[in-house]
Amino acid sequence: MNPLLNALNLNRSSVADAYGLNSKKTDTSKTDTSKTEPSTDANSSTKDTPKTETKPSDEIALSPRALRAQKIQAMSKDFFADGQFSVSDIPALVSRLQKDGILSDAQVERLSQNGINLPSQKPSKQSLQDFIDDELKSLAEKSPNSPMINTLVDAKNVLSNMDDAQSPVLAQKATKVFGQLTDYLNSNPTLSDSQKQLWQGLKSTMQVASSMGMQQSASGQLSSYLALAKR
Repeated sequence: MNPLLNALNLNRSSVADAYGLNSKKTDTSKTDTSKTEPSTDANSSTKDTPKTETKPSDEIALSPRALRAQKIQAMSKDFFADGQFSVSDIPALVSRLQKDGILSDAQVERLSQNGINLPSQKPSKQSLQDFIDDELKSLAEKSPNSPMINTLVDAKNVLSNMDDAQSPVLAQKATKVFGQLTDYLNSNPTLSDSQKQLWQGLKSTMQVASSMGMQQSASGQLSSYLALAKR
């Protein structure tokens, strides 16, 4: 390169340095950089903004009535859905109802005081549904006009609809059947020990079912039929 051009270039650089032009360029570039920083912060703050979480629909709180109905349905599925509920299942049923809060401690105590019969000896394994069917068949052959036919039909209906046990209608039916079974057993019919245990077990199951209705739960009292169990 021409030595003269080199000298001119050097002189220009020296002059620029002398008047601080190069430093101004540097400062300007720094200033520009600082001006862009807020946008970066803005972006990061946007990213860091927490998202509002929404609860899934299945987490919606149930009302006490709906929760109670849900527990009764679960109980019915576990104990009655297969039609194999027997006398031997009564203690577990009462314990489950108490644990789930369907029956209060006071109600369970009242059931005991009013004569609920839990099997004291080796309980029968025959399901109450099968027992009812056998008795209905026998009554149809021997006593077709017996009022116990309607009682047993109602009892079977209660057992088949235990998932709706808090319904006042079902509770009233169970209470009615409980009273009729109490009258029958108090008449001292001729029964074998195993037959008596099944009749007592059916009566006790109706007694439990009658106490599960919403009206019974609210008042904490059973109908006058419960007094019959003390006879």
